[in-house]
Amino acid sequence: MRKVFIDGGARVGESVEFLLDKREDLKGCDVYFFECNPEHKKTLEDISATNKDYNFIVRDEALWTSEGTKNFYISNDRWGDLGCTLDPYKLESLDRENILEVKTISLSDFINSLPEDAYIVLKLDVEGSEYEIVNDLLQTGSYKRIKELYVEWHDHFFLYKTSHKLKKVLEQTHIECHHDWV
Repeated sequence: MRKVFIDGGARVGESVEFLLDKREDLKGCDVYFFECNPEHKKTLEDISATNKDYNFIVRDEALWTSEGTKNFYISNDRWGDLGCTLDPYKLESLDRENILEVKTISLSDFINSLPEDAYIVLKLDVEGSEYEIVNDLLQTGSYKRIKELYVEWHDHFFLYKTSHKLKKVLEQTHIECHHDWV
């Protein structure tokens, strides 16, 4: 069985230190870094080149519900983070002048393209897009392929009721869910 770790919103690869390196059972897995902010690509490539515990694949696309392009806004918020979001009103610190047009891929389609027996671990820290993505996974049935889900719900920017509802639905599935992954 091939183990696959999908890192949606990889940023600078914190998932390796905070999650993967704590899991001996995931050593040697395929790690797909999905990060649309070009500022982070070099860091992710450096991690890929220097860490031989995993098979890294760096993708500069954003996970979404379909293939296409989306406009993203880059922030430099109080944490010094260069996160991207689809929501132009999420933070005051967003650069609304320099919109980043990014290629998107369907997470459901990507999951369905993986080997049938893959043990899939999904981490989503996608600045509000988790609502649409998780809902799409549930609607398409792709969630059935996921064994573990780590998700940061951005309740403080979006509707608490929506995440609460999705969490309740996820509780009814076989997925081992971890909310707020760090």
